[in-house]
Amino acid sequence: MMEMESLQILIAHSNSATLQLIQKAVLKLGHQIIGTVQTGEEIIQACASQLPDIVISGVRMPDMDGIRALTLIGKNTPVPGIIVTPKSDLELVETAALDHIMAWLVEPIRAIDLGPTILLVHRRAAEFAELRQENQDLRDSLNDRKIIEQAKGILMKTAHLDEATAFRQLQKIASHKRTKLIEIARAIITAEGAFDLIQKD
Repeated sequence: MMEMESLQILIAHSNSATLQLIQKAVLKLGHQIIGTVQTGEEIIQACASQLPDIVISGVRMPDMDGIRALTLIGKNTPVPGIIVTPKSDLELVETAALDHIMAWLVEPIRAIDLGPTILLVHRRAAEFAELRQENQDLRDSLNDRKIIEQAKGILMKTAHLDEATAFRQLQKIASHKRTKLIEIARAIITAEGAFDLIQKD
């Protein structure tokens, strides 16, 4: 099996014996433990101060369940989670259907199952992060395209140019100024806005 990098892992469980069992297994696998906590609030605080690569959490905590804590963290920065659950709570975990709860293990857990589960979750989290970035890049590209089209329209109207010439003009200005096309487009839109304000006054 391919060796994986050492990850920073937060462990949360209200049962001290289970907490220690997970801790030993995680250290044996060569990962770093950034903290061991026993409440949902402590999970949230630990993730806020030092973002782990993965959270391994029990379900039932004195204050809130592990799923709820991971959901609250996920509103700002999703952290991939492995839920450790007794069989009686398995239905609760299965219906959580959250992207960042990527796997679960039924208690009593076996150390031998933890390694492959961590590897799987780490890979899935990387894939999700890549997809989120791709979607963001696509949104940025579409927004940039709209701004460039708007600037092109301004040049066509003010300098009486056709579409192709207006676009080439934008490219020439960007090349001359050694800046991005989108920055020139924004500057043209801003300048037109300022000119409109002067005319209104």
